[in-house]
Amino acid sequence: MNAIALGLVLVAAFLHAIWNCFTKTSLHKLSFIWWFMLASLMLYFPLFVYHFPQTTLSPKAVGCIFGSGLLHGSYFWFLGGAYEKADLSLVYPISRGATPIFVAVLAAVLIKERLSFCGIIGISLVVLGIYILHLKSFDSRSFFEPFSYLKSTASFLALATGASNGAAALIDKVGVHLVSPPVYIYLMFSVAFMTLCPLPFILGKDRLRTEWHVNGRAIAANGVLVLLTYLLTLFAMRISLVSYVITVRNASIVFSALFGILWLGERHGPQKLVGAVFITAGVVLIGFSS
Repeated sequence: MNAIALGLVLVAAFLHAIWNCFTKTSLHKLSFIWWFMLASLMLYFPLFVYHFPQTTLSPKAVGCIFGSGLLHGSYFWFLGGAYEKADLSLVYPISRGATPIFVAVLAAVLIKERLSFCGIIGISLVVLGIYILHLKSFDSRSFFEPFSYLKSTASFLALATGASNGAAALIDKVGVHLVSPPVYIYLMFSVAFMTLCPLPFILGKDRLRTEWHVNGRAIAANGVLVLLTYLLTLFAMRISLVSYVITVRNASIVFSALFGILWLGERHGPQKLVGAVFITAGVVLIGFSS
């Protein structure tokens, strides 16, 4: 992997963890997500208009856009729900680490790809890392406690976030070869935003108004960061192997654990950091086994 691609992916990973941190610190997560998705669509509209005239949308491309958009919409619903109930340093590593597992499983089922020994070890490390994240201490008495926490709503929503992201990644792998990345991302994100359009009626305009009043700057920042992280990753894919790019970007797992512990002051820092390292190592093995 050349230095330019590596730099792009590491910057994208760092920024991805930052916008998730901003989301975690918001008042009401789904209101915040609704606002920054709207902001992204407004900010990146000129880029979309510039590239769209040269674009031809085949039926297959439209199918990818709608399929990925609906899955990304689910991703944001699950992500907002998870952050309402648990720490950044718990939710983010689970959701991010679960993605390559679901991609590997779906690929094995749908396109008959075989898992290598290295891939199986990687999946095992991710599972172990998720388990360690739920430990309150490294004391032997707390060893079996995570079995009860793994059944929690927050853990389920984090896993659902990873599942929807993994399924969307398989579709995006096809879609970005049919449509230029700026157009593909914008249209896909527009579909995802449509799934959140009922929120003003569900949450009430007062809650949305309050969120903007309190977190307007963070919303604007996320409006830039959310699509920027996707674009940086796609540009890296143009000059490096996709498997390397997808693997390296999961450095964001460690960034999120550090942000949660150092920036947000979340508890059980050593366990969460060790769990994040195990997840990252597993993801690296999964990536390089492909």
